[in-house]
Amino acid sequence: MFTFAYEAVVIIIAGFVLLRIAGKKVISEMTPLEMVTVLSIGTIIGHAVAEDKVWQTIVCIALFIVILLIFQSIALRWSLFERLIIGKPTVVIVDGNIVEENLKKLRMTTEQLELRLRQKGIANISDIRTGTIEVNGRFGYELKPSAQPLTRGEMEQILAMLQFKMPPAGSNPHEVFEHIRQTLRLGQHQ
Repeated sequence: MFTFAYEAVVIIIAGFVLLRIAGKKVISEMTPLEMVTVLSIGTIIGHAVAEDKVWQTIVCIALFIVILLIFQSIALRWSLFERLIIGKPTVVIVDGNIVEENLKKLRMTTEQLELRLRQKGIANISDIRTGTIEVNGRFGYELKPSAQPLTRGEMEQILAMLQFKMPPAGSNPHEVFEHIRQTLRLGQHQ
């Protein structure tokens, strides 16, 4: 009588396994479980419209959501289950060097990795301390200290060492340069 419920469970588990095998490059934002759930719901809704099985559709969608919530709940409690279901980031760059072995595991080329670097505005691989392909397929990275941008706080510390005061935050940025010009003029007259 409720064979469609078993079919729903089989579809979501089979879809999840296939997406995990497909790898991180395929998935953009969602975890594999979320992707399968969304795709399955879309497919089920399409069949429901064609076959006029509204109640079966509602039950199947509810089953998908319950399975998703159960898997996510278990993944929060047990790290081994989380690694199996959600995955873990894969290190692809260490101290500016590409980890070729991990790129091969991801079935990713160096050119594809370089594309992701360019999309993040990173010009040199050597600027990266650690680079990873995250579980959602995005590129995550940590820059080496020498490549990190200067923050306002760091700039204020440097200027304080030089005995120069920054104008208040939120002031006109052109006033910063005018203030520098005035300071330099005062220094020339002394």
